Amino acid sequence: MPAPAPTPCWLHRGCRIQLIGYPRCEGAYLIQHCSGAVLGRSASLAAARQLIDEQIPLLRQRLAAAA
Repeated sequence: MPAPAPTPCWLHRGCRIQLIGYPRCEGAYLIQHCSGAVLGRSASLAAARQLIDEQIPLLRQRLAAAA
């Protein structure tokens, strides 16, 4: 039996965007920083990239403060 195909995944500014549902459905893409922190979910790749661009400076500040 062949192995299942890997889940589609994209990278943007140190974050992984993973397709976990049907495209264009609410929460179809899971957004996770390389540190393991989950930034959220989105309905499209464009919305995922926008969320990353908005949240990445805040996340980096929190990670630096915790170090």
